[in-house]
Amino acid sequence: MRKIIQRHIKENIKEYIIFALIFIIGLFVGTMVLNNSDDAQKLEISDYLTNFTTQLKEQNSINYSKMIFELITKNIKLLMFMTFLSVSIIGIPALYFNVGYKGFNIGYTIAALSATFGFSKGLIFSLSLLLLSKMIEIPTIFFLSISGIKMYKNIIKDRSKENIKYAVTRYIINIVIAFILLVFSALIETYLSSNLSLIIIKYL
Repeated sequence: MRKIIQRHIKENIKEYIIFALIFIIGLFVGTMVLNNSDDAQKLEISDYLTNFTTQLKEQNSINYSKMIFELITKNIKLLMFMTFLSVSIIGIPALYFNVGYKGFNIGYTIAALSATFGFSKGLIFSLSLLLLSKMIEIPTIFFLSISGIKMYKNIIKDRSKENIKYAVTRYIINIVIAFILLVFSALIETYLSSNLSLIIIKYL
């Protein structure tokens, strides 16, 4: 398994670097957008986050079944969306945009939490919420995006029935792998990140 992963990364290292750069640009843009927002918008975001964390402190509990259901449902929708992009004409540019948008959302969230609770506390809280699960989710999105692009290019290059069947079958296998990884990411976010956040939130 390890050799298969290493070979896959080696064969697609250029694509992984491109997606990583797009994601980092998204992070930077998300941070800059929040930092350059007007005071009224920053105050609105700050009030929302303060109220949200206050409610969490008061409840001090997590509905695990509801949370895991919502996360898995969200991941299924993500897989369906990315599969649609992989077989559509606008697919490849949209897959790149999707990765950049993910980076933007994370960058905006980190910047908002840091602006509300102070840099150190906000960053620590952000990492507790995002780091563990996103370390799996983001590479999985890279993996599925690259798989979709390869499938599209293989079909365009060779439209024979055998090649289309092989490319689609391989992509379906990759979707299953991605789904398993995203479920694992959801489990980490539900049972580990959320509890870690409840501990940290007491000190905000």
